Amino acid sequence: MSYSQFHIKRLRVMQGGDPVYDQTFHTGVNIIRGENGSGKSTIADFIFYVLGGEFDNWKSVAANCDEVQAEIGTASGLLTVKRSIDRAQTPASVFFGSFEEASAQGLDGWQSYPIRRTASGSESFSQIMFRASGIPEAQSQGAANITMNQLLRLVYADQRTPAAFLFRYESFDTGEIREAVGDLVCGIRGYESYEIELELRKLNKQFDELDAQYKSLLKSLPEEEALARVESIDSRLKELEAEYARLSEEIANVDDRIDDQEVRAFLDERKKAAADIRRHRGRIAELEQQIHTNDLEVADLTNFIAHLEELSEKLPKAKKSSEIIGSIEFTHCPACLAPLNGTSDPDHCVLCGSETDPEQERSRYLQIKLDLDIQIRESRQLLSDKETGTSNAKKELRRLRSDYQEQLSEFTVRYEISNGPRESFVAERYQRLGQIDRELTQLSRLRERAGELEGISTRKAAVQAEIDKKKDRQKALDAASSRRRRIALTHVSEKAKTFLRQDLDRQDEFRHADSVEVNFRDNSILVDGDLNFAESSNVIVKNSVILALFAAATEDEEFLHPRFLLMDNVEDKGMEDKRSHNFQDIIVKASKAAKLDHQIIFTTSTINPELAGDDYTIGPHYTHDHRTLRNVGDSDEE
Repeated sequence: MSYSQFHIKRLRVMQGGDPVYDQTFHTGVNIIRGENGSGKSTIADFIFYVLGGEFDNWKSVAANCDEVQAEIGTASGLLTVKRSIDRAQTPASVFFGSFEEASAQGLDGWQSYPIRRTASGSESFSQIMFRASGIPEAQSQGAANITMNQLLRLVYADQRTPAAFLFRYESFDTGEIREAVGDLVCGIRGYESYEIELELRKLNKQFDELDAQYKSLLKSLPEEEALARVESIDSRLKELEAEYARLSEEIANVDDRIDDQEVRAFLDERKKAAADIRRHRGRIAELEQQIHTNDLEVADLTNFIAHLEELSEKLPKAKKSSEIIGSIEFTHCPACLAPLNGTSDPDHCVLCGSETDPEQERSRYLQIKLDLDIQIRESRQLLSDKETGTSNAKKELRRLRSDYQEQLSEFTVRYEISNGPRESFVAERYQRLGQIDRELTQLSRLRERAGELEGISTRKAAVQAEIDKKKDRQKALDAASSRRRRIALTHVSEKAKTFLRQDLDRQDEFRHADSVEVNFRDNSILVDGDLNFAESSNVIVKNSVILALFAAATEDEEFLHPRFLLMDNVEDKGMEDKRSHNFQDIIVKASKAAKLDHQIIFTTSTINPELAGDDYTIGPHYTHDHRTLRNVGDSDEE
C-alpha cells in the first residue's frame, strides 16, 4: 500500500479476565447506535485510547474495566494492541500479528512501548503506529515529535470539545503543535526540513567556532605577519636556502676569491661604512633633540590651553558681575562717601556721568569669547600636530637605533675584528648565515601559523558552502511545502463547501458558501469569513471540515492522513433528528465516493433508518438495559 492508513478490525474491553465488549469492525462506515446514556461515547473513548490517545477522564463504568484491546489493520500489516485502563501516559503493549496469533502466543511476543518518546530516546508507541501506518516520522521546529495523541485530535470529534474548535480540546495546546499536525496530515513532509534545521544549527555553531579560532590566531600575530601566505613564505624559504648554500660554498672557496683588488676594495668599504655610522649617529642625535624640543612645546601648549579654558570659563561670570555692578544706583561716592547728585539716566554712569552703551558692552564680551574660542581651537590643533610629530619622530628614532646597532655590529665583525679582507670575507658570510638561520626559524614558525590560518579559512569556506547548500535546499522545501499546502487546503475547502451546501436549509450562509478557510494554528474555521453561527450549525461546520479533510485524503494519496475518522457528535448541541440523519447520509456518500481504503466510525442515538442495516451498524442497538459494557454496572454514560 502506497498511502498512509490504519483502521480498527476488532475492539475488546476486559474486566476480571472476561470481555465486557467485543465487536469486529470493517473498512467503510461503522455505526454504533443506541439510546443516550447507553455507553456509546465510552466506546469512542476506548478507541481513542487504544490508538494512543492520552485520555484519563474515565466515567465510573469505564474506570471499573481493566484493559482495552484492539486488532489494528495498517498499511504495513496487522498489529494487536492492549493497554491498561489507567493514566493518560500508560504504556501500550504491541503484538505484531492478529488477535488470534496473539492469543495463541500467550505472554510471548508482546512488547511494551511508552506512549511518547522518552528522554533516553527509546522507541515509542507513536513511532510504531506512524511507521506501520506509512506516516513518516513527524517532526517540526515548533512541535518536535508529533505523537499519535496529537494526530488523533484531528480525526476524533468528541462531545466535550466546543463546536468552534477544529482539534479535540486539550488543556495544554499550542499553535505550533496544531500547525505541525495540520501540515503533516495535508502531506507536508517536515522531517527533512527539520533535519536540515538541526544540521544548520550545528554548521552555524561550527562556523562560529572556526571564525573565533581564526580571529584569535590572527590577533596573536604581528600586523606584518597576519597577511602572510603559505606560498609567499615557501618562496622566501627557497630563496634563503639557496643563499645559504651559495654563502657556504663561498666560505669553502675563500682563497680563490681574495686578491690585491679585494684588499683595496676592503679599505674603501671600511671608510664608507665608518662614514655611514657617523651619519646615522648624527641623525639619531637630531631626532633626540627634536623630540626633547617637542616635549617642551607640548607642555607649554598644554598649560596655555588650560589657561585659555579657565579664562573662557570665567568670562560669563565677569560679564554677569559687570551687569550687576552697573545696575547699582550709588547715592554716595564709594571712595569718599560724599553725596552724589548724578543723573539716574540708564545710558550714563551713575558715578562719573559718562555715556554708556549696554549693547556695546555685550558686543565686547562676545568678541572676547570668540577670540578665546579661536585661540583654544588653534592651540589644540597645534598641540595635536606636535604630538603627532613627536610620535612619528619616536618611531623613526627606534628604527634608526635598530639600524645603527646592526651597522655597528656588522662593522665590528667585518672591519675591526677581521685583520684583512679574507677574514672579513669569511666573517661577513658567517654573520649572514646566522641571520639566515634566525630568519629560517622565524619563517618556519610563521609558515606553521599561516598554514593553520589557511587551514581554518579553508574549513570555514567549506562549512559556509555547506550552509549555503542547506539553506538553498530549505528554500526549495519551503516552496514545495507552500505549494502542497495550497493544493491540499484548496481540496479540503472544495469538499467542505460541497458538504455544507448539502446540509438542510437551516443556515442561509451554507447554501451559497464561497470559501471555507481552515486555520490549523488558530484552531478555527471560517465560512466566507464568518465563524459565528447557531450551535447546531457550528457542529455541522466542524464535522463538514473534518469529513472534508478525510474525504480529500481518500482521493489524494499525497495526504498523510490515516484515512480514519471517529465521530461522537453527529447530533450534538441540540441538533434536530432530520438534520442529523441528513449528515449521516453525507458521511455514507463520502465513503462510497472514496478511492482509497478507509474507515469511519460514528455514534448516534438517532440513526438514519436507511442506514440501520448490517452493512453499516456495529453491534446491537444499545439501551439502558443492554449497555455497550455488559455486566459492569450502571452509569450516566453517553
